[in-house]
Amino acid sequence: MSDEQVSPDPTSPDLHGALVEIRRSIESLAHRFRRVALSPSSLGPRVAAEAPEERDAFTVGEEILAIPSSGLEPSQVFSLAMDRVARVLTADRAMLFTWDALASRLVPRAGRGFRRDDLETISIKAGEGLVGQAFQDERLTRVSGGAPRIVEDPFLALFPVSDAVAVPVRSGGSALGILYAGRRAPRPPFSDAEVLLLLVIADRVGNALGQRDAIETTRGHIGRLRELEVFLGHVLVGQDMEAVLARACEVACRLAEARVAAIGVPGGTGGLALAAGMGLSADALDTIRVDSARGLTGEMFATQRPAACRDIQGRAGSEDDFLLQVGLRACLAVPVRLRRQTVGALYVGDPEARDFSADQIEAVQVLASMLALGMENNRLYGEVQGALQGLERAQEQLVQTSSARAAGAMAGGIANEFNNVLAIVLGKTQLMLSRVPDGPLREDLADIEEAGWRAADIVRRLQGFAAQDAMTLTRAVWKDEAEARGVQIDVVTDLDLHLSVDGQATALREGVMNLILNAIDAMPQGGRLGLTARRVDTGVELQVSDTGEGIREDIRRRMFDPFFTTRAPHRTGLGLSVVQGVVSRHRGSVHVRSEPGGGTTVTLWFPVASARAVEVPPPAAEQAKAAALSDIASILVLEDEDRIRTMLVEALASAGHRVESATDGLTGLARFQGGAFDVVLTDLSLPECSGLDVASSVKRLRPDTPVILITGWGHLLDPEKLREAGVDLMLVKPFRLERVLAVLADALRLRPSA
Repeated sequence: MSDEQVSPDPTSPDLHGALVEIRRSIESLAHRFRRVALSPSSLGPRVAAEAPEERDAFTVGEEILAIPSSGLEPSQVFSLAMDRVARVLTADRAMLFTWDALASRLVPRAGRGFRRDDLETISIKAGEGLVGQAFQDERLTRVSGGAPRIVEDPFLALFPVSDAVAVPVRSGGSALGILYAGRRAPRPPFSDAEVLLLLVIADRVGNALGQRDAIETTRGHIGRLRELEVFLGHVLVGQDMEAVLARACEVACRLAEARVAAIGVPGGTGGLALAAGMGLSADALDTIRVDSARGLTGEMFATQRPAACRDIQGRAGSEDDFLLQVGLRACLAVPVRLRRQTVGALYVGDPEARDFSADQIEAVQVLASMLALGMENNRLYGEVQGALQGLERAQEQLVQTSSARAAGAMAGGIANEFNNVLAIVLGKTQLMLSRVPDGPLREDLADIEEAGWRAADIVRRLQGFAAQDAMTLTRAVWKDEAEARGVQIDVVTDLDLHLSVDGQATALREGVMNLILNAIDAMPQGGRLGLTARRVDTGVELQVSDTGEGIREDIRRRMFDPFFTTRAPHRTGLGLSVVQGVVSRHRGSVHVRSEPGGGTTVTLWFPVASARAVEVPPPAAEQAKAAALSDIASILVLEDEDRIRTMLVEALASAGHRVESATDGLTGLARFQGGAFDVVLTDLSLPECSGLDVASSVKRLRPDTPVILITGWGHLLDPEKLREAGVDLMLVKPFRLERVLAVLADALRLRPSA
């Protein structure tokens, strides 16, 4: 009975160095053989005498090195390796095993000295016999004539040999399979040199396996990316969410190579409810509720990371896990997270035990992230749709209010257009009046001018068309709608009707209406709405109060932010931002007093209106005085309306000024840079860039140059923003020519030299 022989560990430094040296020697010898084989006559007498033995060594080396590590299919490399082992190393039996992760066994891939049927029936567990032990230990293992070993090893017992060697096939630092070689008696055992050559062959095969794995991994990545790309095209706003969830389950099965997938979302009774699935019965989807604190789901929620289990049947504490109820053993649970919160779970699994690769887990994680975005987009889309529907309902209920607001907006637009026309009519008329002597024609022109100013007065009244009582405009909400809901809102007013403030009535009433609507929203069960207006020191104070739910401190800090609302989808979040804008334009202030559950009071303060004289045309002496105050100046006029531009140029030139003009902002700025101008007059609405942009550029280039803004919206513009943009004075359409000269005189006085 011969002793079992085990070669030294091939991973030891000494043996590794020897292997490297042998490989270098073989490659060097093969190179020499190729070089000298072309001219045998060149060999000297001594070399010629040694040539037969040297040619045998060269042949062995070349045959082994001829096994390509890349460029061929793995099956071709395996066949070549078996051929070399059987022929070059004169092995009676040779077989290449690779590890099957799904079966958890070593299975044959190629062989010599075995029947074809043997390749289909043989499989070896890790640690079982010579081959299994070599794979488990990842080291070369050898046996010679070992009868006890043959009894212990089913493979050797079935296919007996006198000498056997099992060499690990490595790639990427781990064993992927085993290269086995055996000799029957009376052949001698494998020599150390032959074992080393077997290691070289195993290295070649390992490189081929590594390349195969790399190619398969790359293909897998590409396939998964394509799956995710296609799925991303279906996660669009407005898509049916049930269809998106069902498709996500299909994609998850393909990404993880699994047969079952499901998506759990928060249920109404706690835990998760299955919203979609693949490979599950309809009854399971309707009846199963997942406990988010137990089993694999509980582990996933606790760690906020994917949780995988090879075989849930053997997992401690899994007796109540819903996965067992649907017949799964292998399972992967991935959290569906949005903004650092878990909003659901994506499950994939199989009825058989198996492992999930890192690539599969990462791919399902990406799918879960896409699914979370799709769910959020769908939710936001639903809120937007709900908001639109709420706005439509509110529009139907507040027809009177909406009509008044629409009329006011329309009136503002019409007024601006009329102001442009009236500016031309009145300007031309005044120019003609200055040139026509007394007589019937002058009287007719005076009548035209008077009619123009009457038209301007009509325009001002048109702008105030929507100036109706704020309480009346909101009556449909605080009375009709509230009564339809079965609640009562009592309205209490204490208004000083003799108060007035400087500003636009339409904008002020718009702000008050928004406060009233907010107060009504805060009292869904009814309550008391108060509206008070009184004189306080040098201003007017207006209060809107309610007995509603109050405002929390964290909401108070954001209540004036545009689009921030706690009333979605019925409100857009613009109401209080509109109020703040109105108050700011009227140089007022806002104060909010509120306590949770104690109601809210919003107080607006505005400066009291100053006394004004009725505008009348100044006498000729005043016009002459204004003209005298205006030094001869170089003026740049920017106006896209041809008639208004021509009228301004003509009027200013008639007063003795040097005038240049442009029809758009960019051309005007180019002329400003190339010339020397004392004053710039610019319309607000210009092609290419606005009048405010022109003012900013002028101040940046020459800060001391006064800028006059021409506009028909003077009463709506925020003075503070105009000053920030670089506007010094404003000329509101329509205007008298003497007003133009007076504003010009004021602008010239602003110059440092003045």
